Amino acid sequence: MHRLFSLPLVGLGVALAWASPARAEDPWPVVAETGTIEIVTRDEDGALRETHVWIVVVEQAGYVRTNDSRWLANIRRGSPVALRAEGADLPVRAEERSDTAEYDRVEAAFKAKYGWLQRLMSTFRTTRPTVLRLTPLNGEGAT
Repeated sequence: MHRLFSLPLVGLGVALAWASPARAEDPWPVVAETGTIEIVTRDEDGALRETHVWIVVVEQAGYVRTNDSRWLANIRRGSPVALRAEGADLPVRAEERSDTAEYDRVEAAFKAKYGWLQRLMSTFRTTRPTVLRLTPLNGEGAT
């Protein structure tokens, strides 16, 4: 199994799902129905940062959003990134997206998945969140 940040993968069900040949090409069914997932990065001092985030799948890609967060700063600084579900890590590339049509599709997916809570949070938002598209590394960058 892959290791990320020298942490062993645990959570057999998700680890097997992500490690299976079928899931290696499309890991998103594993997280599509998940309410929250952890995004794992490293702070500037090397400390592990594990943050619970909402995630959606749009057109066979994973998406997360954030405003001014430490984990976003870590990604911008070049930190390795992984998703963690039930203790299993999936190394990913996180790419900021700015296309308006893509943003609208992602926002609609968040509203559909998280319902009234998403709509309530949107009313208090003062800035447009940063949307990140997640792409599995499929072995590259994993240690």
